[in-house]
Amino acid sequence: MNKSISDVIEQFIMSSLDENDFIELSRNDLAKFFSCVPSQINYVLNTRFTINRGFVIESQRGGNGYIKLTRMHDSDNNFYKNSLSLCRRPLSVVEANQIIDNMLQRKILSGREANLIKSTISAKSLNNPINIDNTLRSNIMQQVIIELMKESR
Repeated sequence: MNKSISDVIEQFIMSSLDENDFIELSRNDLAKFFSCVPSQINYVLNTRFTINRGFVIESQRGGNGYIKLTRMHDSDNNFYKNSLSLCRRPLSVVEANQIIDNMLQRKILSGREANLIKSTISAKSLNNPINIDNTLRSNIMQQVIIELMKESR
């Protein structure tokens, strides 16, 4: 059975992750190693190393650019995936506060951090029509959760 270049790249990255929870990669170096274009590396990362599959990708572009790929631990990963799925639709203040309170109980956030986020997503802070507020609140919460995932290693 012939494997596609995407399969080979994925297998190479997964074997590198077997020894560590994270790795730093150079998109250009990988492309040269596999004799492919850098967009092929992007494709593999964007389709096979997603948040829903338990990975967080941080990218630094430019001359010294790199990609940092982190594997989430299952218990953390499931919590974050569930929280993110709740944020895929507009969120009321009550719903968002429940997510934040859950993070506080799990000690993912400190009391101060929870209060700052609650203040940021409050109706008073957003001050838009309710349907826009709920969408903005959802977007803010998604970004908060993604940042927390990056730091939870």
